[in-house]
Amino acid sequence: MSRPSPKVAQDGAHITLPGAVTVTPDEYDALPPDPRIELVDGVLHVMTPPTARHQIVMMRLVTSLLRRCPEHLTALHEQEIRIADDHRRNPDVLVVRQDAVNLDWFSFPPKAVLLAVEIVSPGTQTADRKHKPAEYADAGIPCYWRIEPLPELVVHTYQLDETDVYESTGVFHPGDVITVPRLDWATIPVTDLIP
Repeated sequence: MSRPSPKVAQDGAHITLPGAVTVTPDEYDALPPDPRIELVDGVLHVMTPPTARHQIVMMRLVTSLLRRCPEHLTALHEQEIRIADDHRRNPDVLVVRQDAVNLDWFSFPPKAVLLAVEIVSPGTQTADRKHKPAEYADAGIPCYWRIEPLPELVVHTYQLDETDVYESTGVFHPGDVITVPRLDWATIPVTDLIP
C-alpha cells in the first residue's frame, strides 16, 4: 500500500493531510470485508457511516423487494459489485440472480446484478448522481435506482437503453407506487420506504 502524505501550509502552520491510499487488487482482497470501503481505480474510498434515516430507508427497501422478488432473484444490501479487479462498488441495495448467491461470499460480477440502488447521503451526492450510474451502466447492470431521502423521499428509476446509457423510467414521490419496465414485480409504494 502506498500512502503519500502531502504537507499543506495553513495560517503559517504545517499540517499533514492523509493522501490517497492505493492498493493492488490482491491487497484489497486481503482486507476484511467492509461495506464502507470501495476500491475505485486502485484507490481506497472510505465512506462516512450512514445515518439512521439512510439505514431505515435501506432496510425498508430490502424488505419490500424480498417480499416481491420472483424465486430466481433475491435482494441484498451493502454487497460488492466487482466492476473490475481494481474497481469495486458497494451499492446500498442490490437485486441479484439467486443462482449467483454464495452464502459465504459478498461479491458479485455485474452480469449477476439486475438492479443497483443508491440512497443519497451528504457525502455521496456526486458519486450517487453522476459517477456510480455511469459505472453501473458501463458494467451492463440493467436497472439503477437513486433514492433522494430529503427534503421528501423521492425515487428516481433508470434502465439501460439501446446505447447502454441509463434512461429515466420514472420519478416517484410519496403517494406514488414504483412501477417500472423490466421490474414489473417491484411495485412498491413510496410511502413504504419513508422513515
